[in-house]
Formats: sequence, C-alpha cells, structure tokens
Amino acid sequence: MEKESGVYKVPCTVNGLKMKFIFDTGAAKVCISSSYAEMMLENGYLDKSDIKGTSKSTIADGRVIDNVVINLRKVEIAGLTIENVPAVVVPTQNAPLLLGQSVIQKLGRVSIDGEDLVIHNANLYSDEELESLVEEANDYMTNKIYSKALDLYMTIYRSLDENINPWILYNIGFCYIQLDDRSNGEKYYLKAIELANDDNSLLYAAYQKLTTSSIMRNDYKNAVNYARLLLKYSNTITRAHCLHEIAEAYYWQNDFSNALYYYNEAINDFNNNKDNKDVLYYSYDYINSFHRKGDILIGKLHYQEALDVYNEGKKILSLYHKYSYDDTENLERLLDEGIRLCHLGLAGY
Repeated sequence: MEKESGVYKVPCTVNGLKMKFIFDTGAAKVCISSSYAEMMLENGYLDKSDIKGTSKSTIADGRVIDNVVINLRKVEIAGLTIENVPAVVVPTQNAPLLLGQSVIQKLGRVSIDGEDLVIHNANLYSDEELESLVEEANDYMTNKIYSKALDLYMTIYRSLDENINPWILYNIGFCYIQLDDRSNGEKYYLKAIELANDDNSLLYAAYQKLTTSSIMRNDYKNAVNYARLLLKYSNTITRAHCLHEIAEAYYWQNDFSNALYYYNEAINDFNNNKDNKDVLYYSYDYINSFHRKGDILIGKLHYQEALDVYNEGKKILSLYHKYSYDDTENLERLLDEGIRLCHLGLAGY
C-alpha cells in the first residue's frame, strides 16, 4: 500500500487496468467516479454488459443520490484474483476510488503492517497448489528472477499466515534485499527468526544476512549485535567466519581496538581448524583478516609488525585462495600495497 495525505491506497488491477483505490472499511462497495467509469468504457475495460442497473446511496451530507451499478469482471490485489465484484459509479467527476467491503470481505482477514496490507488465511490454494507455487518461486529465485519469486512467496505467505514455513519468510527477505529494499528485507529476516524455534541453520542464515545488510547501511552498532548472535549459532566450520564478521563491524565504525582483537581471534580459529576443507570455504575471511590487521598496524605506525602480517597473509593466500567462496585477486593487490607502504614507512618516507 501507499500512504497519501493520511489515507492508504491499494494498487489493484481491474479488468486489466492498473488503478489505486483508497482502502475504506466503511464503504459497503467498491466506488468509482463517473469520469473513471467513462474512461474504462471508452477504452474497453468495461462494456455495456457490465452495467447492471441503478441503486441509491446516502452521502456524507445526508442526501440520497442515484448510482449506476456495474460488475467488475476481475479485480487483482497482491496476486489474488476476485471475480464479479459489484461496484457503484458515483455521479461525480472527481469522486475518490474506494475499495469497500464487497472486495475486502472476499480477501479474508486483513491487517495493516506498517504500509503493507497483509491478507491472512485467504485459503485460496490446496496443499498441492501451494507446493507447486513454492517450487515455482524457488526456481525463480535460483535463476535470480527476484521480483517474480517475491510475488509468489508473498502469495504463499498470505495464504498460510501463521502456518508459514519460516524459510519462506527468509526467502522473502532475501528477495527484497536483492531488489535493494533493505528495510523490508530485514523485516522479513526478523519475522523468520521469530518463527525459527530451534532451527539453528535458519537462525544462523538470518543473522548472517542481517549482519551484512546492517554493514551495508552503515548501521555498525546493529551489525555488531547481529554478528554476536550469529556467533551463538555458529559451529566449528563457521566460527572463524563469525569472528571475522564481528571484527568487520567494529572496523567500519573505526573501533580499531575491538576490531584488532576479533581479527586475531578469527585468525587463531582459522589456524586451529584449517585442516578442515569446509573451514577453508571461508578462506577469503582468513586472508582478509591479515589485510585488515595490517592496515590497523600501519595506522599505529607499527610498520615492521604490519609487514610481517601482510607477508603472512600473502603466504596464506598462495596456499588457500582456491578454496575461497569469493575471488581473492583484489585481496592480493591490497596485501601488495600494504607491503609497499610498510617498506616506505621503514625507510622513513
């Protein structure tokens, strides 16, 4: 929904025409201005067979007026389709478009969450149909068609409401993030966490995404908090990665003392577990910890110590770069630049 001048407007598609209606629980029916109805009739969105007769209604000043009654063959709202909706044409050119009870009641239980219209327990799909929708949404997400995946996941969410699998909420959050809507993305990650119970894999994944998203928004305080919760749900394979994430959050808020502590913790944990090939998936973080640690030491003018760190990082990079989840070419360039700066500092430049 969109809030305009203190009222909520709901995007709908009526007989193929995109429109925005005021969400009005006090209106008995859908109401359309005469100018809109004329436009729809002239452009083929209504035809004469859709005109069903007349009715009377009482307006705000107490007057009784005559209305034309029409049938809207198809109204689409948030992926849901309602057919044969009665509506009245108000004989005023600038009358607002109202979404009344003739549609709202057919949506099932509805609520407003922020600026979202949430449709609960629509019960429009069988279990088999929902399973098919999930598979289709997953395929769209796998193929990075995030807008279509999001539409389907939201349809599933509105149908299942509190019975939703929290991984669906996680996927909704993921799609929003990929579509550059971090606010809604984080909101649905938090919804997934609320329903996760003891699903540690979901809790880990959601806190991981929240940590990264908070860093991207420069919200380092929340990033540290999420990263600490992430560490709670880590294991031998992921613990060093979590320590690196905490260090990154401190680094970007210029808290270099805490950052240095956690980079050291991450390096130590990697060193203790680097014989595990699964741990080496996170070798980018391992190498980056040396890069960040060296940068902090240069800032303290500890050039020899920084040089030793950079050289150790180069050694680690040559051994483990092929296991990394991300390309380490840029890290190699940064380590080389750090070594160059150390030599300049040791030479007194």
